[in-house]
Amino acid sequence: MMRVDICASDDHDTRDRLLSAIHELSGAHEGNWESLGVGLNRFRFPGGELSLFIDAWFVDVAGPDELVTRVLVEMERADYR
Repeated sequence: MMRVDICASDDHDTRDRLLSAIHELSGAHEGNWESLGVGLNRFRFPGGELSLFIDAWFVDVAGPDELVTRVLVEMERADYR
């Protein structure tokens, strides 16, 4: 299990890249995709479940090592598109 701090909660560009990466990798949100706010959000993937936690200061993700790594790589790729 891997946990990674992604960005400050007010870094909307990085948050958008994170959500884009989750979408590109076919992550399915457990609830309402449009209402990502403070709290815990869970996304299901073929390779496991990713938890996205947002509080007043930080955004972090946690899940199986391979899945978290794939999300980070996809976020980096989004920088070059």
